[in-house]
Amino acid sequence: MDDAPSSERLVFFTDAVAAIAMTLLVLPLLDVITDLSEGHPGLDELLRDHRLEFGAFLLSFSVIFRIWWAHHRIFRHVSRLNPRLVYLSALWTLAIVFLPIPTALITAYEPSPGTVAIYGGTLALASGSLALISGYARRHPELSDGRTPVPAEIVLGNLATFLVQLLATVVGAVFADRVNFWAFLLMFLTPLLERVLRPVAR
Repeated sequence: MDDAPSSERLVFFTDAVAAIAMTLLVLPLLDVITDLSEGHPGLDELLRDHRLEFGAFLLSFSVIFRIWWAHHRIFRHVSRLNPRLVYLSALWTLAIVFLPIPTALITAYEPSPGTVAIYGGTLALASGSLALISGYARRHPELSDGRTPVPAEIVLGNLATFLVQLLATVVGAVFADRVNFWAFLLMFLTPLLERVLRPVAR
């Protein structure tokens, strides 16, 4: 593995991508404030009339931060790269770069099967690629040369997150008229699913 490229360049790149995506989320809020500055609305009125935009920003900011941290945890154990791992990370990067678009859609349109599916599908793509990355890295300990291999707990956590996000997306899209984005509260069940899957993984 001496001729395998180091993972540091990929980590620096994905860190930058996540930081840029998180920054892009705030730009629509800046546009809102700029457009309303001539009318000088009160702060309480601004927050009330645009609570969906602020809520979507906080939601997606938290999501990107959490997904970035999960990616970072995996690559603490990965020191070498191969083409498959790079391709899987590119899939994860695609989801991160795309996320500001569904974030804008859920504030511009009423909840519908389409908006829920696009937003949830993007989250599922990100978490699913993390599950693939962690599972692949664990099956190839040579990629952890000089470091501890990816723990089974990280693989299990990413898999549980993906399954719950996929379930939430399906429920939210099918019952978009009543449940819609509230379905993503199912994410709180992720630790419970991890406990269920742990004996199976062993």
